[in-house]
This record gives sequence, C-alpha cells and structure tokens, in this order.
Amino acid sequence: MLGPYPPPYGGVALHLVRLMEACKQRGVLVTGLTLGGIPTALPDIRRLHLFDLFNRAPVHYHTDEGNFKWMILLSLWWRLFRIPFVVTVHSFRHRGEFSSPIVRRRLGRAYNSARKIIAVSTQVKLELQSRIGVSESLITVVKSALPISQWEKSAAMPDGIPHEWMAAPVRVLANAARLVRYEEKDLYGLDVAARAFGQIADPNVHCLIIIGDVIDVSLFDELSALVQDTSNIYLMNGVQEILAPIVNHAHIVLRPTRTEGSESLTLSEALELGKWAIGSDSVIRPKGTVLFRNEDPSDLARAVRECAVSVLQNQFPAPCIPNEDAADSIIDVVLEALSSDRR
Repeated sequence: MLGPYPPPYGGVALHLVRLMEACKQRGVLVTGLTLGGIPTALPDIRRLHLFDLFNRAPVHYHTDEGNFKWMILLSLWWRLFRIPFVVTVHSFRHRGEFSSPIVRRRLGRAYNSARKIIAVSTQVKLELQSRIGVSESLITVVKSALPISQWEKSAAMPDGIPHEWMAAPVRVLANAARLVRYEEKDLYGLDVAARAFGQIADPNVHCLIIIGDVIDVSLFDELSALVQDTSNIYLMNGVQEILAPIVNHAHIVLRPTRTEGSESLTLSEALELGKWAIGSDSVIRPKGTVLFRNEDPSDLARAVRECAVSVLQNQFPAPCIPNEDAADSIIDVVLEALSSDRR
C-alpha cells in the first residue's frame, strides 16, 4: 500500500493508517510504502526505495490531483513490468497543468491501466471521467472515512496545547494538515474560522487552530494577523502528532474547507467521538453535521453559537461510526481486482 503516510496527519495519511490496521485485523498481509513521513511506533511501514520498484507484489496506490506526475511515472513502470495495481483517488480538482492535452492523455492512460480505481466520492468519479476520460467501468465509489484506529486512540495528548483552551467551557477545534492556496484562497478556510470568531463575543467559547505544515507562508502571515487581536482563538503551527486526543477533548470540531474530495474524515472522526461537527456546505457532509454557508464567517459564527448553547447544557450527539463497512468494501474491491486475470 503506497501513499503519503504520516506525518503530517492529514486525511489521506490517516486513511492509510486505518486501512492498514483494518487489513491486519482481517488477516490481509500488507506492507506500507510511504511517500511522506516516517511514522513512529507503526510496524510494516517504510519509505519507498528503488528496490521496491522491482518487487512484483501487487500495489494499492493512494493519490490525488497534486501527485499526478507520480501517477504517470509509477503507472508507466508498473505497466512495463506487468505489476497489477489499484488506485484510490482522494480528490481530483483542476490544476493548471490539466489544460495541456498531452498531460491529460498521459494521465488518462495511467489511470485506465489500473485494475480498479476507488473514488472517495461520486464527485471524484465524475471528475476523473470528465477531465481525463477514465472508463466508468473501472471506478467504484467507496467513502474514505474509516473508524479511528486503536493506535490513534492510545496516543497521548500532544505537548503545548494552550491551557486556556484546555480549560475553556466550550472548546472548538479546527485544523489543516497543510496550509495551502487553492484558486488564490486558503483551501481549508481557516481564515473563515478566524473571522467567525471575531464575531463571537462569548467568553466561554474558545477556538484552537492546529496546522501541520505551512506550504504558503503568506497564508500563515495573513491568518496570524487575523487572530492576533482575538482573545478567544489560539494558533498552533508545526504540529506533527496525532490529533485524536485533542478531538476527544474538544466539544466542537470545525471543517470550514472551501472544497475537498470527500465528506471529510475530520467530521466523521468528530461524530464517532460524539462531538458537535460543523462543516461548510461546499460538499456533501456526513449525516449529523451542522452546516454553514461556504466562505460565510457570519453563518459559521451562527452555527458555533448554536452548538455552544448545547455544549453548555451538556447536550451532545450520540457517538456514531459513519461508513462502518467502508474498510470491508475497500478490501473486497482491491483483492478482487488484484486477483483477476486482466493483463
């Protein structure tokens, strides 16, 4: 299983960790090859080396539009040596490079060479078909949110969490694995969250924003300027640790993303732990999510206030596990595809 394992602990990375654990629980032998960080205390995961390319073992590759060059290169190698592969696509938004017919043609061939493609949403499936002509018969839609792994549940609270937030009567959490721009704006909408809290005067309500990697420094500078005069919001940068303990300590979890490839693992995680989950209406969200209008700080402030009232009354949603059968569905698709006779 090849992909960007943590750190940082973004949605795709956590999906990989949880799927690895699910495979082992079901007796499926799998080795993780990482294009990202080197996870600690996780067995059977190592960084991709040159000799791995000569291994004839079937591959389950996890990717998105940002790694399209890797997809073209790796699929060429796998086709050359007839190594069967399945691809899970976690998002497929437009990039400037996709305006090139040559890029689209090469990428289309790369994807169409897979035994099977798993799209994490119907929207991703449609984008693969419309942008690069992927065959509909190759694509199966399976939501990516998986139950929290035991490894995450056993993790300790990271150091450095502000005491004021830890002790607040209403604790709100927002995070971004990578602070990046998409169409000239903060993809994760943390600026929307910051502006919303500028409108919330309730001293009981405090927000913690956690960032893994800052890709666009100018975005971080803009966000820092937005929060510097707001006493009930805290900004932590460079956090490369598991967030599940922080989510468990929070009361409300925000997902103000302007767009994304799926419902959001972050929101599913919050719902699984019995927290209030608030998400933008930019995409379909898990059942139980409190929605606000995308990019609208005032409407986000409204949603936070409503949930805060419930928190102060000790009212929370019942814990639930969205997509409880997703791991079985993914494993079934992959094993069936990789055991087929297609050449």
